[in-house]
Amino acid sequence: MVVEMVKLQQQEQFSTNEANSVSAKVIRTSAQHRSNSNHSPGRWGHYFAGKYFNSETIVKNGQQSTNRTQSTSNVEKKYIASLDLGTTTVRCFIFNKRGRICARAEEKVELLHPKRGYVEMDPEQVWSMCKNVIQTAVTSVGVQSVISLGVCTQRCTFLTWDAETGQPLHNLITWQDIRADQLVNDWNNCWTMKAVRWVSAVLHFFTRSKRYKASSVVKYMNAQVVLRLKWVLDNTPLVQQKLQEGRVKFGTLDTWILYKLTNGKVHATDPSNASGTALYDPFLMVWSGFVMALVGLPRDILPEMRTSAGDWGTCAESLLGQPLPITAVVSDQGASLIGGGGYTRGHIKLTLGTGGFLNLNTGRSPHSSVKGIYPVVGWQEPNGVVTYMAEGSANDIGTIIEWGKRIGLYSCVSETADLASSVADSGGVYFVPAFQGLQAPINDSRAGCGFLGISPRTSRAHLVRALLDSLAFIIYQMYETLLQEAGHLMFDSGSKILADGGVSSNRVLLQHVATLCNSSVTRYTTTDLSALGAAVLAAVGAGVFATVSDFEGDLEVECVFEPQELLRPELLRQYNTWRKVVQRFKHWEQRKPLLEEP
Repeated sequence: MVVEMVKLQQQEQFSTNEANSVSAKVIRTSAQHRSNSNHSPGRWGHYFAGKYFNSETIVKNGQQSTNRTQSTSNVEKKYIASLDLGTTTVRCFIFNKRGRICARAEEKVELLHPKRGYVEMDPEQVWSMCKNVIQTAVTSVGVQSVISLGVCTQRCTFLTWDAETGQPLHNLITWQDIRADQLVNDWNNCWTMKAVRWVSAVLHFFTRSKRYKASSVVKYMNAQVVLRLKWVLDNTPLVQQKLQEGRVKFGTLDTWILYKLTNGKVHATDPSNASGTALYDPFLMVWSGFVMALVGLPRDILPEMRTSAGDWGTCAESLLGQPLPITAVVSDQGASLIGGGGYTRGHIKLTLGTGGFLNLNTGRSPHSSVKGIYPVVGWQEPNGVVTYMAEGSANDIGTIIEWGKRIGLYSCVSETADLASSVADSGGVYFVPAFQGLQAPINDSRAGCGFLGISPRTSRAHLVRALLDSLAFIIYQMYETLLQEAGHLMFDSGSKILADGGVSSNRVLLQHVATLCNSSVTRYTTTDLSALGAAVLAAVGAGVFATVSDFEGDLEVECVFEPQELLRPELLRQYNTWRKVVQRFKHWEQRKPLLEEP
């Protein structure tokens, strides 16, 4: 486990005009987070009252010791805890009133691949990691000083479990899993779906409703939950048995962890997580009875719907020795938009992690797409106000970078930028990043992945450059689609892009994105925007803020990548060639069943 403590020297002013200070040491296990004394204070202060404590947390050889002098009465509540469940890591952060990280704990998630196309997680292992990181991070500052907990998770990873015993009926099936690919393909091409699209097109013609426009071109995707859930119900005998007994609960990852945190008292989700499942209607903000009936899924297994910020129950006392309120549950993409300050219509956020997500804040209205840029909920505040996003996604970003390391193209991910910069271009080599197919606007789950154009003069640097170029091209393809469908919104914010996620540390990739999109790309010193966004939303749920826009954090810009106008024509030429290469890799798996074992 990685543990990091950052104690900041600070002085806060309260309504009594009494100044109290905290003095402590800074002990770090990484240089990821920096403190900056020039930052202006945030706006958490009106909530906090009481006395500070002095503490020193030291990590040596994985052992943490704490020396703390603190008043046992009237302890000041000045922190928000944030649990961030990603595809490869489980992390808990402690944020102070300025939005700075004061403590963190992290554990690596092991992805399971029992068969080709299957990508799973052990639900009990994930829960154990959540307990560990929460306990480590929260106890390092004292549970009495923590206001509440916010939770953000990857979307579309789901589980079913026994409603009476709480025992999982199978492993968590992640958003990367493509076991239901044949089912997805069959449904998208069946007469029933063709009829749905035709009727929706007619209704849109007469009503001009965005909802009917979206359903007139609707296609299911592997990343969505709906058909993977149907596959589980149709192919898992234990689930079928429990269904007959009326003992099945279903939930995405947030629902499962919330269920465990509250010791089974809360079975709920929020619109931001539900809207990625294709079981939820973001236009009407309800579970879609039509989809459930169409596909043949039982409604009684679904979780309750709650606003993203608000009352989500309390962590069981056994976790931390006393109850801790849970005041926010939100998807990672919505949370990162909040964390980066993208509160208003027109903000654009690019997350580069395991996958890539380009999110456009569309304000109070969902976006209707004809090219597969789906409308999703960013978050919903306690007053019921909803912020929507239009989202393009690419399943393979970080997976491509890690694959290159695994096969020996480079020994360290940080080498990729230098290797790619050592050559003028990719030397005519192109790469199609499609381990899990190609998403919108191509929407081909059976596309192949590979290089084209390798010659005797091709070097390792050319291959690495081709990898990074391909990621920039696929991001630009999403951006171009958003520009075509919602350009009026993008220009509202001056078409600036905020980048976060681990892969955003690659300067060559971000420079390519800036040049191709003809837009500045901003990267902050922290890439933990999802965790920060969940903390801000938890503060709203706890009553610290009335709305997310009340938070004024201390985000520090590390770098702004400006478009290189002279290089753009050549990059666009390469992009157009790459699009032709992609055509050769489309429908690669059509000649044999996708999951057929060799």
